[in-house]
Amino acid sequence: MTQQISAVDNHRLDPAELTVLRARLHEDRLFRRQQLQDIAQGANDPVETTYAADLAAHSEIRHKLTVAAQTALAETEAALARMDAGRYGGCGRCGRTISIQCLTVHPQARYCTPCHHFLETQR
Repeated sequence: MTQQISAVDNHRLDPAELTVLRARLHEDRLFRRQQLQDIAQGANDPVETTYAADLAAHSEIRHKLTVAAQTALAETEAALARMDAGRYGGCGRCGRTISIQCLTVHPQARYCTPCHHFLETQR
């Protein structure tokens, strides 16, 4: 069941913008789930090599791809949860509204651009 959210609840985003962003997040969720399934199925494919180093490298690559896809899926799920809770589009650090330009490029965004840059410099 999809919860109807008003634009006021989601940092005054236009309802049409929210609809488009929600659809993109749902598409990304489907893509990530399929990606994880494909990676898992590929783990059962025989690797055409007899070298242990090649087998280890393939295993490491699969592991890194899995972690990246799981992380992206978690970010998408979190964005959808924020949207359902009426908190979508608000910066998780300062509370200001994340620009529609930023959300259009990265609908999973948790932070406004200044806070994102600040947090990146702290790493």
